[in-house]
Amino acid sequence: MSLLGRIRGWVAEPPPEYLFEVSEQGLAWMQLRDPDNSCVEPFGEKALTASPATANITRLDLFLAALPKIRNGPSQRKPKAAMAIPDYATRMAVLDFEEFPSDEEHRLALVRFRLRKSVPFPIDDAQVSCSVQVQDSAQKRIEVLAVAVARPVLSEYEDLLQRAGFQVGVVVPSSLATLALCARQTEGLTLVAKLCGEVMSVVLLEESRIRLVRCLDLSSEEGQASDASAMVTTLLQQTIAYAEDELGHQAERLLLCGFGRDSERLGGSLEREFNLPWEPLRSRFGALSQENAGLLGLLEQYAV
Repeated sequence: MSLLGRIRGWVAEPPPEYLFEVSEQGLAWMQLRDPDNSCVEPFGEKALTASPATANITRLDLFLAALPKIRNGPSQRKPKAAMAIPDYATRMAVLDFEEFPSDEEHRLALVRFRLRKSVPFPIDDAQVSCSVQVQDSAQKRIEVLAVAVARPVLSEYEDLLQRAGFQVGVVVPSSLATLALCARQTEGLTLVAKLCGEVMSVVLLEESRIRLVRCLDLSSEEGQASDASAMVTTLLQQTIAYAEDELGHQAERLLLCGFGRDSERLGGSLEREFNLPWEPLRSRFGALSQENAGLLGLLEQYAV
């Protein structure tokens, strides 16, 4: 099943009427029926601090003021919404199993067991989703993409939209939503690097299969803020080495998202050092930014 199919598997039909992205930089939204008109509302101050284990939203009033105004009477149906949230508010992992149950309840129990020691929140109370990427019965190897979110954190984001009169249909990490914009590449290993504020996400994508996913808060690493550029370069160099040493493949292209003016410098440096062609991540629906990359990725999935 394709990446698009797996993410859509987390979503009940019919498709949402509204798409949202919530980030530390602001709020982005659009109506699915009108994809040419989107709204990006950057905030003049920080209204959210992404965290997998503690409260995220610090200025609820700013988000509520930026949300579209809809009229819902007591008997009216609430419009359905899909939302991309900060990667760092979640935990994502690619897990290997020799056996994997067919029953959904037992699958989730096994995934929770594997994630228990690697997440900074009580996994038994978390919202967990998983999807089989590879199933090789001959080698007794099953590869699973797993996403976990602490329920209090998830409730914060869902409550944000519910307060404004929406029905929340799906909540997905921004980087997973953004990967729909990479679907035109059908062969080879692609390194996707996405920056949002001080959080960097790195994904190794092979066709529709996620081979590696990492998310790092650069502000929590040792060193000064001025070293952020060096940390980004080091993380990408480590990921390129991991692809060669652990996966046995060289990355064939680099996609950058959210780096702004630093894209040319960063991409050019890695291209010269590793002979790795690079390009900015693009959407047919408009220019990508740190505030709306996940939103445009969601749009790519639904506008077919």
